[in-house]
Amino acid sequence: MLRGGTPLDNWVIFEFAMSASSSSITLFRGLLLTSVGTALVGSMIDQQFPSLIPGSLTQAFKELPKPSDTVLMLSGLLTLITFGGIIGAIIGLYQFKPWSRELAVVMTLLQLLFYPLGGVWMQSGWTAMLLDLSSTLWGAALAISYVSSLSRLFAAPAPPAR
Repeated sequence: MLRGGTPLDNWVIFEFAMSASSSSITLFRGLLLTSVGTALVGSMIDQQFPSLIPGSLTQAFKELPKPSDTVLMLSGLLTLITFGGIIGAIIGLYQFKPWSRELAVVMTLLQLLFYPLGGVWMQSGWTAMLLDLSSTLWGAALAISYVSSLSRLFAAPAPPAR
């Protein structure tokens, strides 16, 4: 018996604990997938609805000097590395792989390099809102993976006894 009482009482306690854990997993995965979804929508919204940015601002943006070839090469390389790493981290976090949290943190920090390399950015308020929401949800998912009861799911399996 778990805590004394009848076997039925213990079964109810066990079921409640399991459903709480299951709902935590669902919440975590929901945060993760919603973060990805809002990032995808946010990254495409200005192309799909160009009227969200005034035409005069778009024209002025097009007239800015183009970045150097070195900056373009570094940005392209950084994009390939972080895109692959983020996809791997998302899959790993979703499956509670032990390496996924560290990969997610490293890729998140690496993405910060996009800001100085990207130069001037132009986006609508809707895009900014969705990308900020995505970042917030991503941070919440990472925090949950470290400090909640779900953190034990990321523990590496014990090595086999000899």
